[in-house]
Amino acid sequence: MHCVEYPTCTQLRHLNKEEEVKHLETVNGLNSEVQHVERSVWQEEMKVPAFLQLSIGDLRMPFSDEITYIIVGLAVLLFLVAAAILAWQIYQFCKHKSRTDGNGKGTQSTEEKSMQNGTAGTDDGDSQIQRHNYKVAKLQDKIEKLSRCLSPTSSLSELDSMDLDSPLEDEDGDEMPRGCLRFSLFYDSELSRLVVTVLDAGGLPVRDFSHSVDPFVRVRLLSGPPSEQSSLCCVLQEWDTRLVKNSRSPSFGDQFSYSLPEDELPAITVKLEVKDFDKYSRHNALGEVRRPLKNVNLHYPMEVLEELQALEKDLVGEVLLSLKYLPTSQRIEVGLLKIKTVSHSSHEDKVLYARTSLSCNQCKLKQQKTPLKPKLDVTVFNEILTFSLPDPQIRECIITVHVYEVHTERKKSKHLIGRLVLRKRKTSEDEHWSRMMQCVRQPVAKWHPLYI
Repeated sequence: MHCVEYPTCTQLRHLNKEEEVKHLETVNGLNSEVQHVERSVWQEEMKVPAFLQLSIGDLRMPFSDEITYIIVGLAVLLFLVAAAILAWQIYQFCKHKSRTDGNGKGTQSTEEKSMQNGTAGTDDGDSQIQRHNYKVAKLQDKIEKLSRCLSPTSSLSELDSMDLDSPLEDEDGDEMPRGCLRFSLFYDSELSRLVVTVLDAGGLPVRDFSHSVDPFVRVRLLSGPPSEQSSLCCVLQEWDTRLVKNSRSPSFGDQFSYSLPEDELPAITVKLEVKDFDKYSRHNALGEVRRPLKNVNLHYPMEVLEELQALEKDLVGEVLLSLKYLPTSQRIEVGLLKIKTVSHSSHEDKVLYARTSLSCNQCKLKQQKTPLKPKLDVTVFNEILTFSLPDPQIRECIITVHVYEVHTERKKSKHLIGRLVLRKRKTSEDEHWSRMMQCVRQPVAKWHPLYI
């Protein structure tokens, strides 16, 4: 009798798993076959060309290798430029932000420091305040003195009483001490040369606002009138010493010489002007010393020590000036017709020109310059300069004419011959101004002195 063995439960479970695995494999195989069939059918339907079925590794650029490298290099360069611009913008933004933050913190820190130091340094603060108040008081005094001249409603008599070229005077009307100047004179007979040596100065006054002085000396050789009929003098030569900064007793030691026949010495006057250098305005005249050489023995060096005197002007020429007032168009025409000067040497290599300026309330408004003219005893210009100004400014303006001499061979070496100032005041020049205002639209001419 045969015994039939039946599988156990574990065996049945193992057999079921094997059958499931085989079933899954057959199903996956059928799916892959179906996908392959579908892909082949889709390719047949789309009719994709064979060259598009290549892989990515088989792709090639339609350029040569050199062009490809150039394109890649340009792309990298553009990327670097864009990155640099972006970095620069970020840096600027951070810098601006830190600056604004720093300013805010700085103001807070300064306020805190001022509060902390306010209690500790009261004595220093009081002394500084006293010095500041003293300076402010001095400046207010100067402003009060000049306010009447600077204000539009100031009277013309007050303007006339003030001379910008005159040395300073104190409040009581007494002249301030100007100091002294020491120099030496010598005439070399062998070389026919006059030698002027500026040695030193002492006791010079200082400026009120800075309490300092920067002196230098301007030396002029003046030749007397050529005849008794003429009163004009001639400037033979002009020199400037070196500048000594912040010194009331400067030492110069500068020597100058000029070729001159001995028989002309009696007509020579040596004029030494001590000036305070000003970089931004006109130099302030501290005083002058004059030494005529008539009846003076200069065959041996002669040392001279003299006190500085008030500055005096010398008549060096005359200017024929015409004025015409046009009230409708609010213009004034200044005609520079002729200039009469005296020269010691020939005029072959010298030319003249004039610069005319209009100012009101000590403020220069406009200026014009004439062309160069060959220098003669009477140089003819016949130049008309037109200035357009409002009517109130024309009636109160000041006309200033500066005459310069230039050497044709050295055009940069110009020097001032003289200056004239024409304004509405109670002097001889007021006649010309009043005639201009009376004879409207008609030119009025008159000779004016030229001073230096």
